[in-house]
Amino acid sequence: MAILIDLESRSFAASVTDLVGESGNRAIGLNGSGLSRLWIGQELHRRVQEELAAVSPGFEAEVPVRFETVVDGWRVTVVGRADGVIRLDDHVVRVDEIKTLHFAVDLHNLYASERLDRFRRQVSLYAAALSGDDVPASARLVLVDIVTFEERHEEVVWDRTSVDDWLGQTVRRLIAIEQRRLERLERLRAEARDLPFPHPEPRPAQMPMGAAVEAALGEQRHLLLAAPTGAGKTAAVMHAALRRALLDGHRLFYLTAKTLQQTLAVETVRSMQRDGFRSLQLRAKGKMCANAEMICHEEFCPFAREYGAKLIRSQLLPTLLDSGSHFEPDRIFDAARQHEVCPFEVSLDLLPDVDVVICDYNYVFDPVIGLASLLGGGALQRAVLIADEAHNLVERSREYYSPSLSSAILQPALAFLAGRENALFRRLAAVIGTLAELVEGTVRDAIEDRHDAENPVELPRRELTEIRIELDAAILQYFLYKREHELWSADDPVLDAFFQLTHFHRVLGLGGEEFVHLAGRTAVGEVRLRIVCLDASRFLGAVLEESGGCVAMSATLEPFEFYRDLLGFDDHRTDTLAVPSPFPAENRLVLAVDDVDTTWRRRLEHADAIAGWISRLAEPGLNALVLFPSYAFLETVLDRLPGMAHEVLVQQRGASDAEQQELLGRLSSGRSQLVLAVLGGIFAEGVDYPGDMLSQVMVVSPGLPLYNLEREMLKAYYAAHYGRGFEYAYLVPGMTRVVQAAGRLIRSATDRGTIVLLCRRFLDRRYAALLPDEWIDGDPSALLHPDPVAAVRAFFSPPRDVGCKMPPEDPCADS
Repeated sequence: MAILIDLESRSFAASVTDLVGESGNRAIGLNGSGLSRLWIGQELHRRVQEELAAVSPGFEAEVPVRFETVVDGWRVTVVGRADGVIRLDDHVVRVDEIKTLHFAVDLHNLYASERLDRFRRQVSLYAAALSGDDVPASARLVLVDIVTFEERHEEVVWDRTSVDDWLGQTVRRLIAIEQRRLERLERLRAEARDLPFPHPEPRPAQMPMGAAVEAALGEQRHLLLAAPTGAGKTAAVMHAALRRALLDGHRLFYLTAKTLQQTLAVETVRSMQRDGFRSLQLRAKGKMCANAEMICHEEFCPFAREYGAKLIRSQLLPTLLDSGSHFEPDRIFDAARQHEVCPFEVSLDLLPDVDVVICDYNYVFDPVIGLASLLGGGALQRAVLIADEAHNLVERSREYYSPSLSSAILQPALAFLAGRENALFRRLAAVIGTLAELVEGTVRDAIEDRHDAENPVELPRRELTEIRIELDAAILQYFLYKREHELWSADDPVLDAFFQLTHFHRVLGLGGEEFVHLAGRTAVGEVRLRIVCLDASRFLGAVLEESGGCVAMSATLEPFEFYRDLLGFDDHRTDTLAVPSPFPAENRLVLAVDDVDTTWRRRLEHADAIAGWISRLAEPGLNALVLFPSYAFLETVLDRLPGMAHEVLVQQRGASDAEQQELLGRLSSGRSQLVLAVLGGIFAEGVDYPGDMLSQVMVVSPGLPLYNLEREMLKAYYAAHYGRGFEYAYLVPGMTRVVQAAGRLIRSATDRGTIVLLCRRFLDRRYAALLPDEWIDGDPSALLHPDPVAAVRAFFSPPRDVGCKMPPEDPCADS
């Protein structure tokens, strides 16, 4: 539970683990495997409790603890749960606290005595709470090695006076911290009342957005906001949400799908910042690692070793907090590396003292690295969330809960271990070999010897659990071996196999009808087991329900019910707002070509016609972006393009960031360019084309997802649960890509351009209903023109006295 302090009623409530600092003790985990150590610790807890129950009469496990006392007139309530209690004749005679450690590391480092003191304090509090006045209970620590399963017992001597004195000091310290926090919140509330808008004046389209955000968050409700690209969503939403968060004493999380999207959010925050609220941009852990290899443990990384002690000696956190209002990753990295402490951990340690956090979706919604556990219980209740480009979160959230186990990961680990004459390596090879055989056998039983096939399967839960226990224990010894022999490398196939099993087993334990299990073999012979999450709304909904309110925004967030359903928004707690385009309608021409069919079965038949339309519609002297549903279709049409005045640029599969930036740079060369790219890719979403960079967008096909077993399972699931199988599985995701791509074109009141939709399906009312209202005004036939080429040329040929940058009128335009 969170520590609850009410100054008005002078009441204080906390858990025992909060008081002793165990729940807030964020030890740097084994390269992200902190959850793994937690899991094996829980399993060993259960086993030790079963053993104690078998040999100790009167033993009870997981005994609730609650006691009340008074400190300086404050009513103090402490709750907890003792791992084990022996009760005889209605008296507690012994209290056991079970702690799982790695003896070779945790009992022999500089933190051992301080950590053991916390354990002793914890069991002493339980013993004091459960003891009668006349019969004090004994207290015992049961320490268990998570590698060897060895047990050590320590009798903990305690007396009530010492326990009461320590409790009083701790309560006074925490109350003083809370008083300082509330004083700062009051200063932030005053700042919120005069929070400057990020621009000189809000534009008309921004005013209803800001009002809707303030109204929703003021009542701790959620808001789904659909507004066109360029309407000023970021400034309007950020200003209103931050104002509301500061007034309510909440922290604001601005969440993005891509790091590139964080730039505008940071600029917007900085423009509102004075000397009051603080902001932090979180960078991914891998990019903040200062070590040669990302193994995050005190014994294996100099930046993690003595982390707490070096942090105190250097006074790095207070220095950073006093040095400015915004904490960017580069500044944190440089300061942390100077004092040889982990830059990523320093970022996390700044969290409690910042008011705005700009980061990836992962830090709130990913079950492995979510920040809620780092900020303490109830952290999300005091948080306001903004999910930018929220249409991306549907697929992203499914990915969080869709792990796999594959020979592509397991076989390199076995090859790495083969031939190494060492007991540890033989043990690892045996465990991973057993896992590989289990995967191979399960796949063979499901699909026999077929390649490029996949079938539903019943996963071997018990066998996977036993293998995980064995691998968890062996991997800790492996870390020690790597340190002793300085086996540092950028990639470690053994760790890759370990993390894949850990993720797979954790999700397998969740259960639920939203999961399907598949076994398959790829065309190249890779065998794999997959857990496919069809719907992550249960898990996202739990996060949203706990939060103090969320604004999910995008240019493509309609139909609202699709995102409300699949993102887990509570219908009774969620408002919606669709903002029309603020830009002049005459600056945009949208038309459809209905004599081509881009369905999978007929696209090859129509490829020549599509290539012809592209060549005729691409206006000389201007840049055009043509988007396809797949690379294969793109290449088919590319081969058929006739000679053109444009230079043809093609998005390549797996292109690097530098190559993509080079292609974008050529759009400003002054020559007319025709860019062929794919829907949903970097050139279709998340990239700005300012000024003359882009004048035309052509979308070839509604871009429905590929037909396969998984997508058909989605269709069946959505039909059963929401009554909208084809719409939710295929239609909405495909048309969202179309509208996102078209949104690259008109991003300001001065932008002009044409949008051409190439496929007869765009005139189908099911598809057209998902296009922006201002495009069709309720009638899809409005997209049809007798002569599309003439319409495009006429659009780019305004009267000469307009002073437009477009080419002069073609005398043959109407011929």
